Amino acid sequence: MSVRSGHKTSRESMTEYFGFTIIKVTEIDYARSIFDPSRFSNFIDKKEIHYDFCKVGDEKYPSKHYGAWASNVKECKECIDNFRKDDSIYFTNEEREKYVYKPNRKCGWGYGYDSLMKVMREHQKADKRIKKLLEDRLVDANFHSWAGYLAEGDYKAYEELSAKECQFNEKFEVYTKTQRKRIKDPKRLEEGINKAISDYLASQGIKDTSVKVKFCEEW
Repeated sequence: MSVRSGHKTSRESMTEYFGFTIIKVTEIDYARSIFDPSRFSNFIDKKEIHYDFCKVGDEKYPSKHYGAWASNVKECKECIDNFRKDDSIYFTNEEREKYVYKPNRKCGWGYGYDSLMKVMREHQKADKRIKKLLEDRLVDANFHSWAGYLAEGDYKAYEELSAKECQFNEKFEVYTKTQRKRIKDPKRLEEGINKAISDYLASQGIKDTSVKVKFCEEW
């Protein structure tokens, strides 16, 4: 006998506690069939049980369940007590999908200076819960140092790290054509172009610059 999927999740409402319902979550992984590895048998390979909670009335909506991952009902009640004191501890799957996973999938878990600044500005204006979710978004994308600065409220250090690690790399090519005579001092021309570009960038308010001009052979 085989089952359709190698994984099954079931949820059972246990008891109510201060306006919340404790949910028993059972996760089962089935072993692959020895006769057909592309299918799964009905033999259990792994079974895990944990407890989440939700507001009374949201029992049938898993996306609205708070991921406490408690090991038993008593521990889950303690999680609810802590949540009532500080609601930025636990979040629903719906919230994490909206503020963490969906944005990261959209950008491919990649951030540059502009997108990091956007996250920072959102964090500065957000309430306590959204701040934590924005921090978790960066952690999910492996931007741990940035998330740490946001958690500390050190926006200056966050911006400086972004500027240092996420520089804009742009390439421009300059070709010269001279008749009868070649440029006698290519090195001096390099220095002149370098200075001209640096001066221009400074005039545009770009102070931290790195310009590299390289002379190439005749093309």
